[in-house]
Amino acid sequence: MSKSDLVTEGKRTTCFRVKELCLRLLAKRRKKNYWGFSVNCTGNEADLSDCKLGRGIELKGNSTCENGMPVVVSCVPGRAFAPSVSAGFRKAYRVEQPLVRLRGGAMIGEGRVEVLKNGEWGTVCDDNWNIRAATVVCRELGFGSAKEALTGARLGQGIGPVHMNEVECSGFEKSLTECYFNRDALGCSHEEDASVRCNVPAMGFHNRLRLSGGRNPYEGRVEVLAERNGSLVWGTVCSDSWGTMEAMVVCRQLGLGFASHAFQETYYWQGDASADAIIMSGVRCSGTELTLEQCLHHGKHTHCPKGGGRFAAGVSSAPDLVLNAQAVEQTTYLEDRPMYVLQCAHEEKCLSSSADKADPNSYRRLLRFSSQIHNNGQSDFRPRAAHHSWIWHECHRHYHSMEVFTHYDLLSLNGTKMAEGHKASFCLEDTHCEEGIQKRYECANFGAQGITVGCSDTYRHDIDCQWIDITDLKPGDYILQIVINPNYEVAESDYTNNIMKCRSRYDGQRIWTYNCHIGETTNL
Repeated sequence: MSKSDLVTEGKRTTCFRVKELCLRLLAKRRKKNYWGFSVNCTGNEADLSDCKLGRGIELKGNSTCENGMPVVVSCVPGRAFAPSVSAGFRKAYRVEQPLVRLRGGAMIGEGRVEVLKNGEWGTVCDDNWNIRAATVVCRELGFGSAKEALTGARLGQGIGPVHMNEVECSGFEKSLTECYFNRDALGCSHEEDASVRCNVPAMGFHNRLRLSGGRNPYEGRVEVLAERNGSLVWGTVCSDSWGTMEAMVVCRQLGLGFASHAFQETYYWQGDASADAIIMSGVRCSGTELTLEQCLHHGKHTHCPKGGGRFAAGVSSAPDLVLNAQAVEQTTYLEDRPMYVLQCAHEEKCLSSSADKADPNSYRRLLRFSSQIHNNGQSDFRPRAAHHSWIWHECHRHYHSMEVFTHYDLLSLNGTKMAEGHKASFCLEDTHCEEGIQKRYECANFGAQGITVGCSDTYRHDIDCQWIDITDLKPGDYILQIVINPNYEVAESDYTNNIMKCRSRYDGQRIWTYNCHIGETTNL
C-alpha cells in the first residue's frame, strides 16, 4: 500500500470514528429524561398531572424512554386568537353569532357564562357546575381547557333570565347548549350564576405592550412593540381619540385587570426616551379585543394631529351598572304638562327642539318612567369629575357631576331616532342597598355622589327630565332605548349591559311598554 493510500485510509478511518462519535453523542443527547409512567387522559383535564397514570409510578424525572420517542403536540389557536395571527385568515373568517359568551371577567378567558336563547342573553345556574362543563365553554370560545369552574357569582351577577340549570356535560360537546340541562331554573337567583377561568393559549400578547414611567406597575404611558425598517422597536401611541375602551384592551392584554382611567396627556410620566416616536395612531376599540393590534388603527401610516402623543392607562377594579327592566315596564305612563311649569327642564334641554318656539300656555306630552340603576361591579361608581368642577344649576338648585348620565330615546322599528330626552346625573346616590350593605353616598348638601357596590340609585318617574318629550310623535310601534353612562365617562367592567330596549305602542292617547331586555343585540 502506497503512502498516499495509507493517508487516504487514515482519513477514512478518522471520518468513520468521528461519525461514530457524533452518532453516539446524538443518541446520548436524544436520551432525555422522561416521566416514569404512561398517561391516560380523557381530554377534559385542566392539567396533564390530572390524568390517570399507568404502572402506578409516581411522578419522577430520571427515567428513560427505551421503546419510544418524545411525545410532540401541535396546538392551534382558537378563533378568538386567529385574526391577530394571520391577516389572510382575518379576511376569510366569517364571524358567526355565538351561542355562549363570557362577561364581567377582568382577564382574557374568564367571566360569567351567558347563553343566547330566543334572541335574549341569560345566565347559567351553578347547580352541578363542574370542570367538564367549564371546559366545554372554554373550548367553544376558542380557549384551552378550563382552569376553574366557579360558582356563587364569583365574577359578578348577571341580569335577565336564567336559561340553564343542572348542566351535565361529557366534556366532548362542541357547545354548552349540547349538554344535558334542566330548563326549569325556578329557585335559581343571580347569586348562583356560574363562571369560568380558561387556560389561555400562550400567544405572547403581554410581550408586545408595556406601561412605562408610571408610579407603580399598573400605570404609565402605553408603549407598543412594532416592526419598523426590519427591526422591532418600542414606540408610543397617539393620544388623539384615546379613551376608556382603548385603556380596557391595554389592561386586559397586560393581564392587569380593568382600566379605571385613560390619560391623554402623560408628560409627567417619563418613559424610555428611545421609545418617544409615535408608531400607532387612530386607535378605536370596541372593548372586546384581546390585543391593541386587533383594534381599528391607522396601520404603519400614523397620523397624530397633536404630535408627541403620550398617554397611559391606569388599572383598578371597576363598577358595573345595570338597569332594572321590570321597573321601567311597570312605571311607564303619559303626562300632558303645561309649558310654563317646564321652564327649568327646558333650560336644561330636557324637551324636544320644538319646545323652543312653543307658546307658554301650550302643553308638552311626556313619556314618563322610573329607572333603577344597580351597581353589580367590584368597586363603587363615582363621577369622573371632582367636586370643584361640578356645575351648579340655579333653576333646579343642584350640582351636575356628569354632563350626561343617561340617554333616553324613542326609535322606530328600523332604529331611526324619533324622539329623545336625557337626564344629567345631578344626584347620584344610594337609594336602596342589599341587606348588610351600608349606604355611602347622599348628594344632599353637596355631599359625595356615587353608587356603592350592591346598591341602586332610583330616578322616580315624577322628577324633572325623567321622561321623553313625545309631543310631535305620531301613533305607532316604537322601541324605547335607555343607555347608562353613554359616553363611557366612567370605566366599567362590562358595557354591554348598559343598554336596555323595550317595545312601545302609542295610540295617540295611551302608551304600552313591554318586553324590556338588556343588551345591544337584543331582538325585540
